Order: sequence, then C-alpha cells, then structure tokens
Amino acid sequence: MTQRRFYIITLFALLASSLTAQVAVPKNWSTEKIRGTRLVPYFSYSGNPYLNEKFETGEIELADGVKIENLHLQYSTYRDEVIYFNPSIAAQIIIDKISLKGFSVMDDKGLRRIFLQLYYDGFLPGNRFFEVLSEGEQSLLVYRKVALQNCPPYTDKGGTILNMEYQQAFEYYLYNGKKGYEPIRIGRNSLLSKFDKSNMKLIKKILRKNKVSITDEAGFVRAWNLIVKSGISIKS
Repeated sequence: MTQRRFYIITLFALLASSLTAQVAVPKNWSTEKIRGTRLVPYFSYSGNPYLNEKFETGEIELADGVKIENLHLQYSTYRDEVIYFNPSIAAQIIIDKISLKGFSVMDDKGLRRIFLQLYYDGFLPGNRFFEVLSEGEQSLLVYRKVALQNCPPYTDKGGTILNMEYQQAFEYYLYNGKKGYEPIRIGRNSLLSKFDKSNMKLIKKILRKNKVSITDEAGFVRAWNLIVKSGISIKS
C-alpha cells in the first residue's frame, strides 16, 4: 500500500512538472526567431573592426516588424554585420542580414544609436546598415565602414610582423526617399554648400549665436539640426 501511494504521488509530481513546462514561456521568446551562423573570429590586426569593442545592450527589428529587446549586440563595421551573444549556447551569432530591418545599441554614454538597413544603389550596390545621425525630410546618414588596408610594418603582441590594419572609411550622405543618396563631407564648407547663398547670412548667425564649431562629426550634426530646425531648406 505504501509503495502504491509512493507511485501515485510520483505520478502526480511528474504530471505537474510536465504541465508547468508546457505553460511556461521563455522570458525572451522572440529570440527563437533569430537566424544566423556562428562567428568565426577575425584576424587580430591593429585598429578596431567593431563599432563597440564589447557587447552592448541593444534591440533588433526583424523584417516582419517584430522587435526583440535586451540583446547583447556588437556591430562589425568591417563586415557590416550584426552579432549577438547567445548565452544559452555561449556563442556569438552573426544575424542573417536579410532577416533584419534595423537595430539599435546603447553606447557607453547611455545614448541610443539607431541603424537602418537600406539598399544603396551607388558604387558597390547592396544592402547596408546606415546609422541615422538626423532624421527628417532629408536625413543625415553615415555608413560606418572600416576597411582592412596596408600600412607600415609593425609587430603585434605575439611578436608577429604585420603590415595590415583596420582603418576607418566612413561615408556620409543626405538621404531622401525620392532623390536617394547625396554624398556629403564633414566640414563647414561642405555643409554651407547645401544651402542657397540667400540664406548664408542667417545660417552663419545661427551658428555664431549657438557657438557651433564644425570641426568634427558631433559639431556637424549639431549645426545641421539647428539649421533644419530653423526652417531653412537645402537646395532643391
């Protein structure tokens, strides 16, 4: 009798466990939709092939509109691919580009950086991830390309002599859904050339009043946003 009672109790325990397993939903169930392949580590050259040196908290948006949050993401500016760390198998996975609409990551200052996948029809056409620096009728985008280039010989940490390094080759564009991509360089003259001469006096006044110095990307973006916010349109 005692043995029979033990079997009955064990049976109920197993059934309860089975039902709980069927009802339980993984905390981030959408990660099951992520498709990709394991990352093969890049060769270690001087420079950095990644946007963020370590995995940062981020979000991806799949082509079907599903958003998956709280992923550990890293963006390869060398191969233009998004990598996420899958803790369940302790592996770095390259997410299939065709499955993505875009992604975002938090930088070390806590700012959200947004990237969209768009088709580029210029030199070396194809789908690329562009970071959105300013969104509007004329969006300001950057393709954060890093290329592997020849350089003067140097010795790595292991004592090997190398002559290649990862070098930044960023490309900036004004983007309009109808007109497409228009290259632009980071600099005061390049920025001012996009506006009519009749607006030069007002633009310079805006920049002077806000003490904007266009010597780097941050200054360029700030100047662009101030000018656009004032209602001044770029040349048609």
